[in-house]
Amino acid sequence: MPGKTAVFAWMANKSQENHKTVWFLVHRQELLKQTLDTFERFNIPMTTIMVGMVATVANHLNDYPTPDLIVFDEAHFSMANTWRKIINYYPDVYMIGLTATPCRLDGKPLGDIYDDLIVGITANELIELGYLSDYKYYAPCVSDIGSLKIRGKDYDTQSATELLSQRAVFSNVINSYKKYADGLQTICYCSSIKHSEDMASEFNRNGISAVHFDGNTPSKIRADIIQRFRDGKIKILCNVDLISVGFDCPDCWCCILLRPTLSTALYIQQSCRALRPAEGKTAIILDCVNNYQRHGLPTDDREWSLNSDYKPPRQTDSDGKFSVRVCEECYATFPSTEKICPVCGAEYKLTRQEIKNIAEIQLKEIKRQQEERKDNYKNKCAEAVKGKTIEECKNMTEIMAWCKANGKKPGYGYIMAKRKGMVRK
Repeated sequence: MPGKTAVFAWMANKSQENHKTVWFLVHRQELLKQTLDTFERFNIPMTTIMVGMVATVANHLNDYPTPDLIVFDEAHFSMANTWRKIINYYPDVYMIGLTATPCRLDGKPLGDIYDDLIVGITANELIELGYLSDYKYYAPCVSDIGSLKIRGKDYDTQSATELLSQRAVFSNVINSYKKYADGLQTICYCSSIKHSEDMASEFNRNGISAVHFDGNTPSKIRADIIQRFRDGKIKILCNVDLISVGFDCPDCWCCILLRPTLSTALYIQQSCRALRPAEGKTAIILDCVNNYQRHGLPTDDREWSLNSDYKPPRQTDSDGKFSVRVCEECYATFPSTEKICPVCGAEYKLTRQEIKNIAEIQLKEIKRQQEERKDNYKNKCAEAVKGKTIEECKNMTEIMAWCKANGKKPGYGYIMAKRKGMVRK
C-alpha cells in the first residue's frame, strides 16, 4: 500500500477524532480509489473525512463545509491553477502536501505555498528496511538523445517521437526487454500517445502481450486494463505520463524509460514505479534514453528546498569521471564509487570522454599553477622596487611593477627597459 497515504490516513483519522473536518484530495481517478481502499483497509470511518478529486472540489467550493485540514496528495502539482483555486479560497485552513519529489516538474520550489519541508526517510534506507524493492538499473541507450530539440522546459514531444519511433529503435527496445526482463510485468513510459500505441503494437507483433492506454481511455476500460495487468494477462502497459504518480502495483517488476526528460521529478516518479516490494523481488529499470545522465540514479540522496530551484547532480565529479557509470559489458548502471560492475563483475574502464575530461582538468590545473607562479613573482617584484628608482630595477617585470606603483604608463617602462638593454631590437 502507498506508505505516505497510510501515514496521512492515520493523521486524518486522528483529526476526525478531535472533531475536525478533513479533506484528502487527489488529482486522478485511480488515486481516488486507492486512497479510499486505504481508509477502508484500516477501518477508518468517513464521518468528517472527505476523499475527493482536486478538479471536482475546485469547481464546487461552495457546496462543501469549510475544512479544518486539507491534505494534498502528489503536492508537486500544487502550483497548477486548479490547486491554487482551492489554496487561495481557504487562506486560514491548515494544509499538508504529500510527495516523493518536492519540486515542480520544471525544478521550481514550492515555497510560495508551503511553509515547512519535512524530509522523510530516504529511498535507500527504505530499500534496506524492505519497504522498497532493491533494483538493477541498465542503460542500453537505443538512440542518440543529444540531437533532440527542447521546447519550453522539456524535450519536444514530436522530436522525441520521431527519433524513438524508428524501426531499429523498436527492435533495440524489445531485445533489451528480452535480455534483461523477459516475462516480467512491465510499465513502459513513452514520449507521446502515438509513440506509446506504436510501441505496444511492436511488443504484440513480437509475441509479448502489451496494451496502450492514456487519459482519454474510458475509466472502466482503464480499470479493466489495470486488473488484467495485475492478473498477469498483460505483460506490458505502454503509456505516456498516466502511471507517473501514485500508481500502486506491486506486480510491476520492470520499468522501461522511453521518455527522455529534463524533469528530475518526473524521472524519479517514473523510474521508481517498479520499486513496490514483493517477495523475492529485484526490480529492473531499463533506461533506454540515458535519463540517468541528467538526473543521477533514481534513489540518490537529494537536497530538496522550498526556497531555491532544484539543481540536478553534476554528470562528472571534480576529477572528470562520470558520477554514474555504465558497464560496457552488460550496461548495468552504478555509482562511480564502484570500480567493478556489481552485476557482471567486469572491471570498469574509463571512457574516451572521461579521459578527455581528466586531460582538460589537468591542463587547467597546470595553467592555474603557472598563473599563480606569475602572480607570485609579480608580487615579489612589486615588493622589491619599493623605495627604488626605475634605474635600479633589475628586469622587465620589476620595471613594470615600478611603473604601476608610481603611476607611469607601460610605454614609459618599455622605453626605459630599452635604454637599459633589456629589450632586444
